[in-house]
Amino acid sequence: MATNRGLRRAYTVWAAIYDPFTRFLRRGRRRSIALLDIRPGDTVLLVGCGTGADFEFLPRDAQCVAVDLTPAMLRRAAAKVEDRRIQLAEMDAMDLRFPDDTFDKTILHHIVAVVPDPVRALREAERATKPGGHLVVLDKFWNHARRPPLFLRLASAVFAGYVTAVDRNFPAILAQTSLDILQEIPMGFGGLYYLYLLRKPASPTR
Repeated sequence: MATNRGLRRAYTVWAAIYDPFTRFLRRGRRRSIALLDIRPGDTVLLVGCGTGADFEFLPRDAQCVAVDLTPAMLRRAAAKVEDRRIQLAEMDAMDLRFPDDTFDKTILHHIVAVVPDPVRALREAERATKPGGHLVVLDKFWNHARRPPLFLRLASAVFAGYVTAVDRNFPAILAQTSLDILQEIPMGFGGLYYLYLLRKPASPTR
């Protein structure tokens, strides 16, 4: 079972090899951030920023706060800030230390399938996003009504506590928030990789 303590330890090791190992994911990151259409003056929250692999796709005038659980990841990310307006903070995705309705845009790349409680993490991102604001989620999901195949269940049992789960159902997670889907884009990898553009309602609906 995934825990913050275990994930922090694992990603302290992963930090040294994360960039070359995940370079093939750059295209998805670029497409996801483009969907947000970040404008000058927008405030952006980047949850689970890791080594800062998303930074190159952010507009240089974007006002961004990038958070991660693992100090080793944040140290790598700091080297990529350059002249961008990015503030780094060590923070738990399931317990974001921001007031309600703070950010115009929120990015969750490869974090919903990693955290111990994905519903709590998505709710926290929703809470911190302004009404009418947009969020993007890019991750691995098993979005089918039937039970995941045995190999996915076994993979998640082994890797969920150290790397990522691969059997989480995003519609089920999303149903426990008030967020609306604007776009759902399959991104390949055998139908396990998805990109979502979401919107927080302008007024409470649930």
